[in-house]
Amino acid sequence: MFEALRAAGIGVNLHYIPVHTQPYYQQLGFRWGEFPAAEAYYREAISLPLYYGLTVEQQDYIIQVLRTLIP
Repeated sequence: MFEALRAAGIGVNLHYIPVHTQPYYQQLGFRWGEFPAAEAYYREAISLPLYYGLTVEQQDYIIQVLRTLIP
């Protein structure tokens, strides 16, 4: 879905990277697999465009594209 939204010109992104996977925390000994719920959220969540100035037309386009991707 992420790539399909990007291909449609929708600026989706990943924003919720688990803290324990950051380099500083990796140096402290934290590893992937220690917080499975946080890691699952990271794998499954994307951030949709949401900002002041997003027009109704842009919102409608995002909704239209999402409807084609969600069964």
